[in-house]
Amino acid sequence: MPRLGDPRFAPDCFILVDGKQVAARRGESVTSALLAAGRPLLSRSAKYHRPRGPFCLSSSCAACLVRVDGEPNVRACETPCRDGLTVESQNALGNAAHDLLRAIDLFAPGGIDHHHVGTWSQLASRVTVKASRQLAGLGQMPGTVPPAFPPVVEERFDALVVGAGPAGLGAAEALARAGRRVLLVEKEGTLGGRLRCRLELPGDPPLAWVGQVAETVRSAGGEVAPGAVALGLWPDPGGARAAVSQRGEPPRLRLVRAARVILASGTWAQPPLFERNDLPGIYGARGLLVALAEDGVVPGERAAVLGAGPEAEATAARLQAAGMRVELVASEVARGRARAGRRPDPPVRHARRRHPAHARRRAGARGRRRARARSVHGRLPRPPLPGRRHRRRLLGGGRGHRAAGRGRGGGGRPARRGGGVP
Repeated sequence: MPRLGDPRFAPDCFILVDGKQVAARRGESVTSALLAAGRPLLSRSAKYHRPRGPFCLSSSCAACLVRVDGEPNVRACETPCRDGLTVESQNALGNAAHDLLRAIDLFAPGGIDHHHVGTWSQLASRVTVKASRQLAGLGQMPGTVPPAFPPVVEERFDALVVGAGPAGLGAAEALARAGRRVLLVEKEGTLGGRLRCRLELPGDPPLAWVGQVAETVRSAGGEVAPGAVALGLWPDPGGARAAVSQRGEPPRLRLVRAARVILASGTWAQPPLFERNDLPGIYGARGLLVALAEDGVVPGERAAVLGAGPEAEATAARLQAAGMRVELVASEVARGRARAGRRPDPPVRHARRRHPAHARRRAGARGRRRARARSVHGRLPRPPLPGRRHRRRLLGGGRGHRAAGRGRGGGGRPARRGGGVP
């Protein structure tokens, strides 16, 4: 059941994702359309090419970067669907589902120390640097030059409110009722914050209150700006200055001067702490609930809700009402698995970085029956003795000098030949 059975959530257009048609609803985000189609895989990680999918679903992370209509590094959760929209996965040789470079993760389970890869010779170093430059970066350059931003025009308001959740809406309403011109900035395309999840927790205002606040701000001469991000704030003799990036056609940069600034930006979703917590299928609860409430997206058949408290319980109830089998895990993931009768995952082991001298000593032991130097409990062996050519340089001689060892007749001193310095 990828979507709820409500006719409001029926697809009415098609988008093209890596050459394949995907049914979607006009105006919903690309991530909602892909989750409803059962395709949570969006891209690959930059170094090990591990699978990546949407996480926060609210434009606060970079897990859903894709190429949209030839423009790279576009957040899929911010991109509305329309008929004929072209979406391509990034950072993959082929596409995200069939990436040939995913073999890097298979052949390097302990990680790669990229500072020492290919450093055994100058030729290997050049080849490694050239290959890494081809693999580095996110996406490819756009095929066309994007339009230039229009000139920045300074705007003045009595107050600037950043964030249109319950706290920001309450502040904007109080200022507007006091006769202040307010600019209400919200990075998402819809106001409301966590009220859009429809959790209806005790003390939460109804969702209709969001529209009432927006109308109050406009009637007082203010402005409501969804899809706008406050990039920075600087002190000003009359209050503060703010740089605001406004999405739209075309996007523009706004310079806002305000006598008062209220920051109500809320919280950002953070991934839970357990092994392989970056795989597709792990989502921030609020972003997923918004996709369920506004787009009818049901992300699967089973879900584990990590957390405790009223919001976690209400989240589990919402997913269960959508037809999913839900398990509420109120403590650490490893302990939760142990209670269910399964052994917890082993701890993550990180690759130990070796000292260059240790690496040279081990490399010099190749071909012998055993290595003459080892690292025990992290202790490093003595640095290697200088070779024959290096000993000649230390003794200050050229071809007329040789280093005498402990063999017969050596005496531990260099033999003199010709007119060299003893």
